[in-house]
Amino acid sequence: MKQLAGRLIIVTLACLSWLYVPAARAAPAPSSAHAAAPARGALWRISDGTRSLYLFGTIHVGQPDFYPLEPRIMEALQAAPALALELDPARQGVMQQAVQRYGLLPGGQRFTDVLPPALAQRTQAALRQAGLPQAPLQHLRPWMLAITLTVQAFEAAGFQTALAVDNHLADVMRRRGRPVLELESAEQQLGLLGALGTSDEQQFLADTVDDLEDAQGNRRLSALVDAWRHADHAALQRALEELHQEDSFANRFALEVLLEGRNPGLADRIAALLMQYDKAVAAVGILHLVGPRGIPALLRQKGLVVEQLY
Repeated sequence: MKQLAGRLIIVTLACLSWLYVPAARAAPAPSSAHAAAPARGALWRISDGTRSLYLFGTIHVGQPDFYPLEPRIMEALQAAPALALELDPARQGVMQQAVQRYGLLPGGQRFTDVLPPALAQRTQAALRQAGLPQAPLQHLRPWMLAITLTVQAFEAAGFQTALAVDNHLADVMRRRGRPVLELESAEQQLGLLGALGTSDEQQFLADTVDDLEDAQGNRRLSALVDAWRHADHAALQRALEELHQEDSFANRFALEVLLEGRNPGLADRIAALLMQYDKAVAAVGILHLVGPRGIPALLRQKGLVVEQLY
């Protein structure tokens, strides 16, 4: 059980884009001095023989040295008529409404009312250890507490949601007056977690609390960020293979629902984007682009030409 929440950290880092904070201008402004910037993440060109688009793999946190991004993705953005992200980071009001609907306990209940006493005590201790005040969080559902602790783990490790790669891409496009489109909705993403049953979301939280004290979680977090930072596809593939290695509820949910379960819908919407725009850019969490069930493989199955640039 010790490894599960470490994998939850990996999946949320690379898949769940509603972790954005309301900081529309947080990432550094685009710079023309990016000739020496290295490749980050993964970049694919998708074509139907007439139109093409670029598909870029992101992570949903950042650090100042992520920027500037390398020339090919920046040039693609400069030419793009539109950018499609999993979610638009500027739509904070819609996101907050979804959190209110799916992330709060009903009837003014507190998490200490619904959790087994031992888990409630461990959760309180984890919140104190993370420096998070209990009072503002007391009405969160257990899965939402797990995600809150996970995001705090990113921050403690030096990764900022305010510097998320997706935020940076959206900011570039808005400076150009070009549209930012959504491939999913906050309702869709939070609804996946909101559908968890009582025992499942308690297990979800328990696994997270377990792993917060495990150095392996930080190791996996750093390894995935390094893989993205160096466009190391082999390391990204290994991260996905690790997700497949443990049979448990939390791991199956992270892999089958949060990651690979969303890929067919994302692939469909990216294919539709290609029909609507030429030279658009789509950007999604990096692990969505890896493996035989990843978005590039699904787009290839649709008969599209799929070329990995890095």
